[in-house]
Amino acid sequence: MKPVLKLCLLVLFPLFTIAQTKYQINGVKVVQHGDTLRNAWVGGLNNPVFSPIDLNQDGLMDMFIYDKAGWKALSFLNTGTVGHPSFTYAPQYDRMYPSNLRDWAVIRDYNRDGVGDIFALTMNSDIQVYKGFRMGNELSYSLIYKKLMYRYGPFIDHIWTFSDNMPVMMDVDGDGDLDILAPDVNGGYSLDYYQNLAVDSGYSRDSLVFTLADQCWGRFMENGNDCNVTLAACKKELLIDTSIGGSLRHQGGACYGFHYVRNSSVTSLMVADIYCNTMKFLRNMGDTSYSDVQFVDTLFPSYNVPINLSLFPAVFGIDADNDGFDDLMVAPFASNANVTSQSEDINVVHYYHNNGGTDSLNKFQYQGDTLINNSIVDVGTESHPVFFDYNNDGLMDIVIGRFGQFVSPGNPALGSPGTSVSGLYLYKNIGNDSVPIFMLIDTDWNNLSAYDVNNLYNGLYPAFGDLDGDGLPDMVVGNFAGNIAFFHNAGTASLASYPSMTKPNWFGIHVGNDASPFIYDVNGDGLNDLVIGSSGRSGGDSATLRYYWNFGTADSPMFSVDSVNRFFGKIEVWDQSFGVVVEGFSNPCIVRENGSLVLYSGSQRGITYKYAINPDSLGHGTFIMLDSNVLGIKPGLRSNVSVADINHDGRNDYLVGNIRGGIMLFSDTAWSSNSTTSVTTVAVDHDQLQVFPNPAKDRVLCRIGKGTEQLLTAQIYDLLGSAIATNIMQNDENGIVLAVGGLSEGIYIIQAGDRNGKTYQQKIAIIK
Repeated sequence: MKPVLKLCLLVLFPLFTIAQTKYQINGVKVVQHGDTLRNAWVGGLNNPVFSPIDLNQDGLMDMFIYDKAGWKALSFLNTGTVGHPSFTYAPQYDRMYPSNLRDWAVIRDYNRDGVGDIFALTMNSDIQVYKGFRMGNELSYSLIYKKLMYRYGPFIDHIWTFSDNMPVMMDVDGDGDLDILAPDVNGGYSLDYYQNLAVDSGYSRDSLVFTLADQCWGRFMENGNDCNVTLAACKKELLIDTSIGGSLRHQGGACYGFHYVRNSSVTSLMVADIYCNTMKFLRNMGDTSYSDVQFVDTLFPSYNVPINLSLFPAVFGIDADNDGFDDLMVAPFASNANVTSQSEDINVVHYYHNNGGTDSLNKFQYQGDTLINNSIVDVGTESHPVFFDYNNDGLMDIVIGRFGQFVSPGNPALGSPGTSVSGLYLYKNIGNDSVPIFMLIDTDWNNLSAYDVNNLYNGLYPAFGDLDGDGLPDMVVGNFAGNIAFFHNAGTASLASYPSMTKPNWFGIHVGNDASPFIYDVNGDGLNDLVIGSSGRSGGDSATLRYYWNFGTADSPMFSVDSVNRFFGKIEVWDQSFGVVVEGFSNPCIVRENGSLVLYSGSQRGITYKYAINPDSLGHGTFIMLDSNVLGIKPGLRSNVSVADINHDGRNDYLVGNIRGGIMLFSDTAWSSNSTTSVTTVAVDHDQLQVFPNPAKDRVLCRIGKGTEQLLTAQIYDLLGSAIATNIMQNDENGIVLAVGGLSEGIYIIQAGDRNGKTYQQKIAIIK
């Protein structure tokens, strides 16, 4: 074996997966309050950031939504007409965006080539820029600026901003290129103006050349102790006017720049503060060369219904009703991913129509919160959905636990959480064997919210299975505190019912935070066991999986905190993406595939993992990771998954929740057109090496996915890059069959070559 190939295998191994193609199912009907939801499977919205973009090149402005809470990019097509706004989720575009976006991201066409570019926050509080390219209907993005720099006299630095700062990125000085207005990051109350001098300096439109032109743009300063501003208070020689009073506050400001006077190039602002529920309008009475804010509306729009949204509202402009004028989308900017329950998490998008009419001024009127919210499934913050046939009719229903629904905010200055209420949602499957239809039956199934007093019983993770031997599925519910509670099924064979909590803090089991139980007879002794995930959110406990085996009897289960494998399969789903270990949020789902048990788990990062359960390693030992990204995409942070075959086609379907509070649906196969209106291939690679089955025991078939090239050679390597004697049992137009029965259990690499000299590699798991 050539040394170069050996090195490549070692370097690339962490990137290999054995994922098969997954399809995102978007059109399965969901009925709520008599209405069929147009965008049921979006996955929820908590802290959406809106940008206009023409995705399908029909001349109408579609929507790019980036959710701060979930770190998830979403695409909505404009399906409305003039005066009648309507947007439809289009997941086929989601996979075009960079996969490593975080916190916030917006679309701006900075080089004016007709293709929207992405400006996004980095982990180092920089602004990075991805240039957009279009080839036919396909969008792609390439990182062109890792961080935006500016010059101030002889000094050069990068433009700082934070996750709770939303800068203005638009043409401020009227010269045709993109400038930046950003809240002062040094703890002050003023606005910094970064002027783009690219065109002025003779650079191309693809260049961004900034200078810090003004540290007191608009001459106003935000007050330190309230939601007001003081005009004419900021001077270049005195950035902090001590007469305003108050100490430096926590950084957090969301700004939106627009032209209050139509057909004018003078930029005015809307500004929100991290401590406030309201929005300020600051009218610039200066010009493009000298900004001078002389009018403030502290309860904008005071002439209509003022914005009032907990916590920290941000506004974004988009022509929602296709009349040629930008309307406003308003949503909370303080992310529940950072401080629990600090902002509203249901009905978060408020729509203000630009009703200036023939007036020369842009004016906005409140139209309600139904434009987007009423079309999606959204239970609040952190959805924990599971498939469960609660009425025993052979059709899988859906039960969704949630961390909670926002009730009131905490103290953002101290980082203290707000108040929320937890509970279970129930969606009944009213369809048939091949075409599921889900209808909302109950938003507080079995009245579990009654146990959530003062946030002491929230973050509910439901699990179902017979634990007391009566043939009826009982319910075990994990919670944020890391405990589990037992609910005896007091219903009938045709209708499950859990009227009361039978045993709180069942068997004294405690797993840290966010106990996520799953019920399954793992060791095959006829008694259902418990496998419980956790978040590691407390910092002092791990986010591993725990296996509690049932050593009781059929009608009297027994579990012990002393009889537990605390590191089940050595499975870890820590988030180490930024060089530090943070929460894991493991949540197990066990199913039998091809006669063997496999375990799925979501994670903090939103990745879904798959492991082979080794029956000889239940008390100790390591399970083989079969797939490090089952779905091929990230549905959002704190993902969790439930697996079943809900349309009875013999293939897995995946129900996924996340921090945004909604649900998404994926499948191993494309569904028929009568059961879904939109099927999106998530991870298609028609030019990859396919290996079946995977994992394997005795033999494997290798072929090229596109089916037009015939393989000529195949070689097996171990993870150190050493070649292993390879027995080719068959080699024809159908592919190459390799004998692998003599290999030890573990992970190997298959390298194959076609008749054109091209080589392919794929990872394979061997199990015994």
